[in-house]
Amino acid sequence: MTKDPIDLKEECKQLLISNKVPVTRPRILLLEILLKNRGPLKVEDVIKLSEGKLALSSLYRIINSLKDLNLINEFQTPDKTKVIELSDIKDDHHHHVFCRTCGSINDFELNNALEKKLEKEIKKIESSLDISVLSHSLELLSICNKCKN
Repeated sequence: MTKDPIDLKEECKQLLISNKVPVTRPRILLLEILLKNRGPLKVEDVIKLSEGKLALSSLYRIINSLKDLNLINEFQTPDKTKVIELSDIKDDHHHHVFCRTCGSINDFELNNALEKKLEKEIKKIESSLDISVLSHSLELLSICNKCKN
């Protein structure tokens, strides 16, 4: 079921207010686009989905400010395309699989046992290298079924 646009806009406003971020139309628009499209989006796709309401320079400033607040994540595809998505606010940690041919991006989750094992290994790495790992990601490069056929 699709959310009512008014509810979506209110959810975006509350997200900004609760993080003490000034509520501006461009910020709300970016968050609406990310909430509507659930999952990673290329920066150029965000520009298209904004229907001319977001300038590229403004978008990068908004991305940087929301990234600093951990509201969104930014990463690069294997071909160095910038991609953004909402942060795992509800703790639904996930990873990404990229199609090398068409560039599609999909989220996937590891089962809890494997994720815990990975976290345990990360703790060993932290200890042996005397570092603090802030986050981790697992990215798989693939050829999707559509491109295989």
